[in-house]
Amino acid sequence: MIAAPERAARPPLAVLIAISALQPFALNVLAPALPGLARSLETDYATIQLTLTLYLLTVAAIQLVAGPISDRIGRRPCILAGIGLFIAGSLLGAAATQIETLIAARIVQAMGGGTCFALARAVVRDVAPKDEAASLIGYIAMVMVLSPMVAPLIGGFIDAEFGWRAIFLATLALAAPVLVGTVSFLHETAPRTGATSLWQIFRGFPFLARNRFFVGYTLALAFTTANFFLLIGGAPFVVVEVMGRSPTVYGAYFIANGVGYMAGNFISGRFGQRLGSERLIVFGVAVSVFSVVLELPFVLSGWWNPATLFLPLAINAVGNGMVIPGGMASALSVRPDLAGTAAGLAGATQLGIGALSALVVGYTVPLWPASLVYLMLLACIAACLSLWIARPSLQPR
Repeated sequence: MIAAPERAARPPLAVLIAISALQPFALNVLAPALPGLARSLETDYATIQLTLTLYLLTVAAIQLVAGPISDRIGRRPCILAGIGLFIAGSLLGAAATQIETLIAARIVQAMGGGTCFALARAVVRDVAPKDEAASLIGYIAMVMVLSPMVAPLIGGFIDAEFGWRAIFLATLALAAPVLVGTVSFLHETAPRTGATSLWQIFRGFPFLARNRFFVGYTLALAFTTANFFLLIGGAPFVVVEVMGRSPTVYGAYFIANGVGYMAGNFISGRFGQRLGSERLIVFGVAVSVFSVVLELPFVLSGWWNPATLFLPLAINAVGNGMVIPGGMASALSVRPDLAGTAAGLAGATQLGIGALSALVVGYTVPLWPASLVYLMLLACIAACLSLWIARPSLQPR
C-alpha cells in the first residue's frame, strides 16, 4: 500500500455513511411524485422520467471525472464541492416552475451526489488496508441499502402532505447536517500524486484499463450488480403480468432481496478482515451462482410464483452483498495512490453494466418471461470469468 505522508485521522464511519447515502436517497425519493410532477408542470410522463434517467447517467459520468481530480487535489475539497452541488440542485428543484429547470436541478443534484458516493469509498481505502476496507465498505453498504428502501415511502408521504417541492427541501435538510459533519470530521486522506496537467490527472485510466487485476475485480462486481438490475427490471413484469399478482405483492416480496443484501453486507463487515477481500468475492460469486441454479427447477417445472421467485434469489442478494464490498476494495487496492480514479472508473462500469442489463431484460421479459432467470445466470457466469481474469491474486493487502 502506498501511504500518504502524515495520514489524517480516520473519519467516523457515520460520516462516510451519510455522505454515501445522499445519492441513492435523492434518486429514489422523487419517484412517487412523478405522476403529480407531470400534472403540475404540464408535461408528459416520458419527459418526467428524464428526471430519473438523466440523474442515473450523470451519477455514472461524474465518477469518471471526480475520482481522478480527487487524486490530484484531495478528497475533502471534492466531497465538499459535491455536497455544495447537491444543495444547489435541491434549491433549484424546489424553485422549478418548468420541466427544463427541474431536469437541470436533478443533473446538478446527481453531480453532487455521485461525487460523494464515489469518493466516500476512496476515503475508506485511503485510511484502511485492503481487507479492512472491504469490511468497512460492507458496513457502509449495509446501512446504505436502507436509503432506497425507505426513500419512496418518505417521498410519497411528503408529496401527499406538502407537495412535490417539499421533497427537494427534504433533500436539502438531509444534506445540511452532512455538510456540517464533513467540515468537522473529514480531513484530507488522499496521497498526493503530484500531477499538474490534465493528462497527468487522468493518466490512471489507461493504466487501470490495462491492469488485469483491476479489470477482473471491477467486472466481477459489475456483473454481480447486474443481477440486481435484472431483478428490478424484469421481476415487476413477471409478478404482475405473468403471475397475475398485484404491485403490492411484488413490493412485499422484494423486501426479501433487501434483507438478503443487508445480510451479505453484514457478513462482509463482520468477517471481511478475517476472510480477506478475494475470498469474499469468490464466496459471494459462488453463493450467487448457487441461488440462480436453485431457481432453475421452479422455472423449468412451471411451479413459479412470487415465493419461488424471490426466496431463492434472496440468497443471490446475499452473494451480491459479499462481492461488492470485496470487489470494490480489491479494485481500489491495485494502485492505492489512484484510489479516486479507480473508484470513479469502477463505479461508472458497475452502474453502466447494471443499466444496460435492466434495458436488455426490459425487452426480453415480455417476449420470454423465463429470460429473467437465464440472464441472471449469464451474469453470474460472467462474474466467474471476471475472477478468472484476476487470477492469481498477488495484490498487496
